[in-house]
Amino acid sequence: MISRAHFLYAGLATGIAPAFPQAGVLQQSSIGVNVPLTGQYAPYGAQIVAGVQAAVNETNRYNSTLTRAWGVRTFDDRNSGTVASSNVFVAASDPSVVGMVGDLTADVTLAALPQYANANFAIVVPSVTADVITARGYRNVFRLPTSDTNEGILLARALLDKHNGTNVVVLVVGSDYGADVANAFIAQAKAQHHTASLVTLDANEDPKNSAAVAVERHPSFVFLAGKPEALGPVATTMRTMGYTGPFAASDAFYTDQTTTAYGKALDGMLVASSLAPLDRVPSVAAYLRDFENDVGTVSAFSAYGYAAAQLIMQASGRINATTRFQVLTELQQGGSYNLLVGQYTFNFAGDATVPNVYLFRVTSGGFVYDRPAIVSGFVV
Repeated sequence: MISRAHFLYAGLATGIAPAFPQAGVLQQSSIGVNVPLTGQYAPYGAQIVAGVQAAVNETNRYNSTLTRAWGVRTFDDRNSGTVASSNVFVAASDPSVVGMVGDLTADVTLAALPQYANANFAIVVPSVTADVITARGYRNVFRLPTSDTNEGILLARALLDKHNGTNVVVLVVGSDYGADVANAFIAQAKAQHHTASLVTLDANEDPKNSAAVAVERHPSFVFLAGKPEALGPVATTMRTMGYTGPFAASDAFYTDQTTTAYGKALDGMLVASSLAPLDRVPSVAAYLRDFENDVGTVSAFSAYGYAAAQLIMQASGRINATTRFQVLTELQQGGSYNLLVGQYTFNFAGDATVPNVYLFRVTSGGFVYDRPAIVSGFVV
């Protein structure tokens, strides 16, 4: 079973995780993982590490040679920009570390970006969707999940394509996560000749008052661009006030909290996820079971950690790169990479050239896969 928790928006090395030893191994290359391993975000960081380690295990089982084995070196960034930046210097002192995976949150990643660039590290971002991560002009950043603006555009296209003259109302809470998704959704909705407006809510406002403001706009379609704990009560109250039209929501709603707390009121709502339903992806079937055996339930964090490690190892393997500079140079050259979470090429900024999101429907029994925003052969 694959479980998806929504991403988090907005130290010193702990050592090298052992690779599978092989007779005659002459060299070990390592992937550095810079994420929180202590504190409140430690469970999410641990999932990313588990994904990276599972990918390394798979490569060492089946694909390593007598001259190369892979390992994982973990760094606890404590969800601190200062610590994360310090960890980059420590990683750079280890010549076996040829690429980095991290960090968990936007502010910490942004703080460490200059250090990654100065050290010539390719940094593969497994969880941060905020646009700003790839807007700073760094050429060493490679983001796997779909950015917020691309998500908003893709969702508006997919959700409104069969509607005509829809009065779309988009709800977002203050400066919390969701502004970029919301603005992109509205812009695309207007481009498709719908009426679209933004309602910015106060996080401390009574849900009844917030719902009343939204209902007064007389929407025929409501998009929730935020987190379930903030917008779930508002949507529920809108139902009691007489709103009978459809709801849809950004990927922060793809969490068990949505179905358990708001499943009845939001039954049938379509929710986005950057992560495809991996059990419906034929190209990963050969190693998905091994991955599940390594980590148990696959989460979005572990899946993107796995794919991040794949990207670094594939780039290294193409030119037999043994240094971080060689791996970075190879990734900057472009090319296509077949990863657990999709087929990737990267644009100049470091985002996927062809991003996608996947729609899941809220039901009484949980989420049911509905369709991709862009149809491809990746998911069946």
